[in-house]
Amino acid sequence: MRLSVQSIREDSSNILAEELLRERAAVLGRAGRAVEDALEKLAAIDRRLIALLNSGDEASRDDASADPMLVNDLIDQFNDACRLAELKYYYLIVTREAMGLRKHDLVRDIYRIPPKKKRIRAI
Repeated sequence: MRLSVQSIREDSSNILAEELLRERAAVLGRAGRAVEDALEKLAAIDRRLIALLNSGDEASRDDASADPMLVNDLIDQFNDACRLAELKYYYLIVTREAMGLRKHDLVRDIYRIPPKKKRIRAI
């Protein structure tokens, strides 16, 4: 069986189109995982902050409280991680836009970035 030049071109075009789609999916997957990783780090810092504040609440019964410097340090780490998550989310949206994907409502719902926290003042 002899292949025509046109069928070879169509096969080549199909193979190239499949490779491009796979690469697009991989790029979007990496961008999404970068946002997920940033959000996981953010959540870990938030858990540490909550634990520190809760330990301060328990200690306050004995006239002590969580060290404001430690709390503010964790708040600064949280806010830095928040900025990184926002940047990774921005990269994801730019990547989606570059690929012609314009609706981002679902993406925004999936990758919710919490607001930054305010530092506490020492009493």
